[in-house]
Amino acid sequence: MKPALLVCAIVCMAPAPAFAEDAPKSKFRDPEDGAFDLSTYLATPKRFLPIPLIVTEPAIGYGGGLAGMFIRPRKQAGEEGFARPNISLVGGIYTENGTWMAFAGDSSHWLDDRLQTLVAVATGRLNLDFYGLGDASASLDEPISYELDVSMAMVQGSWKLKPKSPWSVGARYIYSQVEPKLRDAPAQFPGLLDSVNIKISAPAAVVEFDSRNNLFTPTRGMYAESVYLLSRESLGASEDFERFQQVVMGWVPLSDKWTLGVRGDYQWSSDGTPFFLRPYIKLRGVAAMRYQGDEMASAELEARWQFHGRWSLVGVGGYGSAHTERESYEATRDIWSGAVGFRYQLARLFGMHAGMDVGFSNGETAIYLQVGNAWFRP
Repeated sequence: MKPALLVCAIVCMAPAPAFAEDAPKSKFRDPEDGAFDLSTYLATPKRFLPIPLIVTEPAIGYGGGLAGMFIRPRKQAGEEGFARPNISLVGGIYTENGTWMAFAGDSSHWLDDRLQTLVAVATGRLNLDFYGLGDASASLDEPISYELDVSMAMVQGSWKLKPKSPWSVGARYIYSQVEPKLRDAPAQFPGLLDSVNIKISAPAAVVEFDSRNNLFTPTRGMYAESVYLLSRESLGASEDFERFQQVVMGWVPLSDKWTLGVRGDYQWSSDGTPFFLRPYIKLRGVAAMRYQGDEMASAELEARWQFHGRWSLVGVGGYGSAHTERESYEATRDIWSGAVGFRYQLARLFGMHAGMDVGFSNGETAIYLQVGNAWFRP
């Protein structure tokens, strides 16, 4: 499993002066509609949002955990400071198959928002099934069970090309140590990696475009990220390999109550990429690592209807395709998915909605607790 994906999981509709001068009497009520709201509480220094983590991921089984999200609005930046606050996150999970993970991360803005930094660390043990590790197409449906002991760290800095510009360029560095251990040793797949310490030392170039109206639950705008990563032995890695990812997300308000969102994701990996870092289809309702390949493309369409006050209903449709090419065979695997869910506007000044989705695909079902948008990027 891609270590960076383990960590990290996060506008203001009114001007900041009004928030400061007209603060509600209750920290849990909005003066506009009297409804339960966490805007004042989250804007108070040293306060945090406790997030229960419900794990129903088919790949690792049922489990749970807890995370604390610390939100630090940049009040000197006015509305933008609430739309893009500084955020810190710390937490951990444990599941029934013995998977556990502890993680922490931070996203901060500096120099009048020209510079953004991301820092993340994680450690834990993942018990996962992987597919397509053999030399025949039949291996695409035959799971290999691995235990992965993982430790990783990531740092990134991005610089806006000019003030208020949606474009930024940056650099990322990931260092990770992963020890894969076979949980069973199938005779039909000889020579699989077992108890080998794999090191990843990978700088990456990053280009971003971000015009979202807020980070948590956008209703308009676009986010795109291009990342080209190179892991090199000369930097301490076990083997040279490369990865590329292109993500594009957009939101369009169809009316006052309807918002349409779409997400596209393309990933490619070179020869030498560790099996647990090969691209895989990531959609709500699809088990992690179930559909891996040398390259992957997926898309999700989400409609949200704010039907009553702060309450919304969500409908999702998704499609993914993973392509694998070997000397002995070539194959493409496709999967359709869907999800339904609900949201509640939890913090109006931050544009934060929270709720739950039920995802399904090909006999699989999973529940996802969502704080902010399901496609969140800090």
